[in-house]
Amino acid sequence: MPEHLRALVVIATLAGMVFVLAKAPFTAYACTERDFARRRNLWFGLTLSAFLAHNFWIFVLVASCLLVVAVRAESNRFALYLSVMLALPLLSAPIPGLGVVNDLFHVEPLRMLSLFVLLPAYLALRKQPGVEPFGKLLCDKLVLCYLALEFVLTVPHRTFTSVLRDSIFIAFTDTFLIYYVASRSLRTPQAFRDALAAFVVGAMAFCAIVAIEFARGWLLYASVDAALGVDPGGNDYLKRSGRLRAVGTAGQSIVTGYTCAVAIGVYLYVGTLLRNPLMRHLCMLVLIAGVIGAFSRAPWIGAAIMIVVYVLLGPSPGKNVTKLLGGGVVVGGALLMTEFGQVIVDHLPWVGTVDSRNVDGRERLAEVAFGVILENPFFGRFDYWLVPAIEGLRGSDGIIDLVNTYVMIGLKGGLVSVALFACIIVVAMIGAFSGLRKLGDKRDERHALGRALIATLVGVLFIIGTVSPIFFIYPLLWTLVGLAVGFSLLVQRSGVRAMSRAHRDEPWAQPWAAQSAGVARPRTNMSFGDGKD
Repeated sequence: MPEHLRALVVIATLAGMVFVLAKAPFTAYACTERDFARRRNLWFGLTLSAFLAHNFWIFVLVASCLLVVAVRAESNRFALYLSVMLALPLLSAPIPGLGVVNDLFHVEPLRMLSLFVLLPAYLALRKQPGVEPFGKLLCDKLVLCYLALEFVLTVPHRTFTSVLRDSIFIAFTDTFLIYYVASRSLRTPQAFRDALAAFVVGAMAFCAIVAIEFARGWLLYASVDAALGVDPGGNDYLKRSGRLRAVGTAGQSIVTGYTCAVAIGVYLYVGTLLRNPLMRHLCMLVLIAGVIGAFSRAPWIGAAIMIVVYVLLGPSPGKNVTKLLGGGVVVGGALLMTEFGQVIVDHLPWVGTVDSRNVDGRERLAEVAFGVILENPFFGRFDYWLVPAIEGLRGSDGIIDLVNTYVMIGLKGGLVSVALFACIIVVAMIGAFSGLRKLGDKRDERHALGRALIATLVGVLFIIGTVSPIFFIYPLLWTLVGLAVGFSLLVQRSGVRAMSRAHRDEPWAQPWAAQSAGVARPRTNMSFGDGKD
C-alpha cells in the first residue's frame, strides 16, 4: 500500500477517535448534533479528497463542492471555518494566466476556505442591520492603514499584476476577510461558544496526529503532496536530540507548536464549560501532547505565558498563581528525577544545552536586522535581502532564515509598519480588557472568554518573535485579533445586566443546572459558568 494511503488510515483513525470523544461534551453546550456532524463530515471529506484525488485540481473541485454544500446549511460560518482550518497541509498550485500573465494566484486550502466560507459570510454581514461597518472602530482603521502602507511601499517594486494579486487580492482573502468575519459575525455568547469549541475540536484532532507523529517518527502528511502532483509544502524530517519534530498539517515544527499553544489558550475558556472533570483534563492532555510533540521551545514558553496571564486576570489571582507555581514546582521536581524531565530541561532556551546555537542565532538575527532597519528606519526597504549584512546571515543550506515576524515586518516596512502591526494587537487587547472591567464579575462566562483571548494574544506576541509569518501564523493571529474586537463589541451590546447576582438566580441564567436535572437547556443569549475557573 502507498505511504499516503497508509497515512490516511492512521489519520482517519485518530481523528475519528477525537470526534467520538468530543461529540457528547461539546454538543451538550456549544452546538447542535447536526452542526457537529456537518463539520466533522466536512473535515473527513476534505481530508479524503486530498489523499484520494491523485490530482490537485480534482481535489480542488471536490473540496469546493463540499464547502459550498456545507456553507449553505451552516448558520455560524466562522465556526465552520475554524473547525476545518487545521485539517489540510499547505497544498498549493498556481492558476495559469492563460498567456496574459504568468499566473493569477495560488490555490491553497486556507484561501479556498476564505473564498467559499468567509466571503459569503462577509457579503451577508454587510447587509445585516446592526453590524458595525468596517472603518468605524479604531482597530479597523489600524488594519486598513497597515494594509494600505504595505500596498504603497510595494507598488514601486512590483508589476501591476503582482500588485493586484499580492497586495490587493491576497491581502483581502488572507487578512481582511479573517479579521472582519471574526470581529463581526459572533454576536452572542452562544456564537462565541460554538466557534471556539469548533476550533478546539479541530485542534484536538490536529494535536493527536502531531503526538503520534512524534511518537512513531513518521510525518503523516509528508507524502500527500507527491500524491497530488504538487510541489512539497515543507514537511521535512527535522530532528532534535534524535527525536522527530512533528509537524502535522502546519508544515514546520515551530508553526505546529504555535498552533497547539493557541489551541491551549483558547481551551482555557472552552474548558471552563465542560462539566465532566475527567473529560476536561483529557482534552487538555491531548492539546499538551501536541505542543510537546512539536518539540519547539518558544511555543512551550508561550503556552505557559498564556496560562499565567489567564490566571492573573481571573478570580483570586494571587492565590491561584501561588497554587499554579506550587504545582509547577512539585511536578517539575518530580520530572527532574526522571530521564524525561532531564530531556525537557536540556531543551529549554537559555537553560538547556541542546541546540543552544539556535538561541544564539536568533539573538544575532535581531542584532543584525535592527542595524539594517535603522538604515531605513521609517519605511524599510523592499529588497532588504540585498543588504550585505542580511546576506551574511545566509546559512550553509543556502537559506536566510529570518525566524522573527517583527524582523520581517521591520525590514520590509520599517518601524512604522512594526508600530502599526503592534498597535493593531495592543488596541484589540485593550478593548477586550476594557470589556473585562465593564463586566466586573469574574465568574461571568464572558469574563473567562475575554481573559482567554487576552492571554492567548500575549503568548502569541512572544512566539511570533521566534518564527517567520508562514502558513498558520497570520490566519490564527488575525482570528484572535478579530475575536478580541468582537468580544469588546459583545460586551457593549449585551451590557452588564447579566452580571448581577439577582439575575444569576433566575432559571434562564442557570442552563447547566437545568441540564443536569434532565431538563432541556433553554436557548438564551447568555450563560454562565459555576465559578470554577
